[in-house]
Order: sequence, then structure tokens, then C-alpha cells
Amino acid sequence: MMLKTVLLSALLLVGAAVAAFILIGRERCWELIAGSPDTGQYDFSIAQRSATSNDALACSPGLCAESDFEINPFDDAPAIVIERLSQRLLASDPLARRVDDRKDAAKARFVTHSPLMRFPDVIHLEARAMPDGRTGIMAYARAQLGKSDMGKNLDRLKALLGKP
Repeated sequence: MMLKTVLLSALLLVGAAVAAFILIGRERCWELIAGSPDTGQYDFSIAQRSATSNDALACSPGLCAESDFEINPFDDAPAIVIERLSQRLLASDPLARRVDDRKDAAKARFVTHSPLMRFPDVIHLEARAMPDGRTGIMAYARAQLGKSDMGKNLDRLKALLGKP
């Protein structure tokens, strides 16, 4: 009898969780559980990485240490580079939305979600004029939840920045 009660309780709990995900929405449920994935602009001068393997960092040469891969500098001005990368991201990821206030045209921040479970990720982009007149890029993507993103954020940055 005790086992039946435990199993029934577990089944009701799972049913309630599924109902909440359906009625409230997956993205909103994760936000209620873990808070907003948008915690403000990433500080590339500190470049603090996640303690777990759920992030990715990519930079043009000389702009940050310990990046996962390098990004070739661009010939356009920082604002133009950020706008083009923003448009590329929004066109390639239907779940992405821009969340920064757009006050600094050399920076952009996005929240996106995994397709099935809608786990939230945040993407930070920043462009800087380099001494040679070109524009360097810094890009950071991290998962809000979990200890591993199974390389998803690294893949996302590589796709956005045209890296194989």
C-alpha cells in the first residue's frame, strides 16, 4: 500500500510538472525556476568563464586570453559588424531575441533557447577598433542551466562566425 501511494504521488508530481510546462510555457517555466537568463553585459576585460563546461569564448587576436577559437578581424566599423552579426544570428536562430538596450552600437546581447526543452542560453557580442584600423570581435555564449551544454554554445559561435 505504501509503495502505491509513493508511485501515485510521483506520477501526480510529474503530471503537474508537464501541465505547468504546457500551460505556462517552457521558457517561462525555466525563468520562474532559475531567474532571467539575461544578467547584463558580459565583461570581456575580466573574461570570467563558467566554472563548468557550459560556455564558449571566441575573440579576435589580442582581445582576450584563453578563447576557444580566434575570429578574424573585419574591415567594417564596429557598429556595422555588430549589426551584421546580429542579423545573421536572428536569421539563423528563430528562438533568439535581442535583449540589450542598443545604447552601445558596438555591443549586442541575445537570449536563445534549445529547441526541445527550451533551456536558456545567452550570447554576448562586442566589437572593438584595433590598432590596424580593422574591427576585432569578442563573442561569449553560455548556458544558464546545467553543468554541460554538450558543446552547443561552441557550435553556435562557430556557426555565427563562419568557423568550421
